[in-house]
Amino acid sequence: MPSVRKSVSILATVLFATPLVWAHARPKVMIPAADSAGPAPSKITVTFSEPVEPKFSSLTVTDEKGAPISKEHSLGEEKDPKTLTLATPSLAPGGYLVHWVSVAPDGHRMEGEYKFTVK
Repeated sequence: MPSVRKSVSILATVLFATPLVWAHARPKVMIPAADSAGPAPSKITVTFSEPVEPKFSSLTVTDEKGAPISKEHSLGEEKDPKTLTLATPSLAPGGYLVHWVSVAPDGHRMEGEYKFTVK
């Protein structure tokens, strides 16, 4: 019976540890929100579902023509390892595209984008 208990114990460990190994940092809160329209933001903030590695994660913003709108780099929040922030210059009315890259501490990389509009 000891080998059965050991097998069950190993299986339980694998099942409970697996979600941690497969962690992916997905956007959870985006400011401005995806597909929103409103006043020009002074910064873009994305909070992910998991902590991200700021050295390897990023936010970039382009205008409707694909031109980058900021030469600043996105920064990780010291108090919140799940959040990246990008300061923006004064944005003119129009559409903008936020491209995000997240790299979780376990090395899993994800990327995507969303649009918002300045009125």
